[in-house]
Amino acid sequence: MLLRALIVLLLVLNLGVAAWWWQRDPAPAATRAAVAPGVAPLRLLGEAQPRTAVKPALAQAAAAAVPAAADTTASVAAN
Repeated sequence: MLLRALIVLLLVLNLGVAAWWWQRDPAPAATRAAVAPGVAPLRLLGEAQPRTAVKPALAQAAAAAVPAAADTTASVAAN
């Protein structure tokens, strides 16, 4: 008898949740956030256009940063 009562209770709860979902308001349409003039909006990585001109500049900056880091380490070790 207890098992039958639990099954009926679960059935009533499932029907209640189904009715609640059916009666709810639809989700509002997605809107874009307002962005201040002159500020680029945020974009997902997949949406971004590939920048080929930036890659050589980053490689040059990384190459220039490596000797500077080695000089700093050497000066700290000397002290």
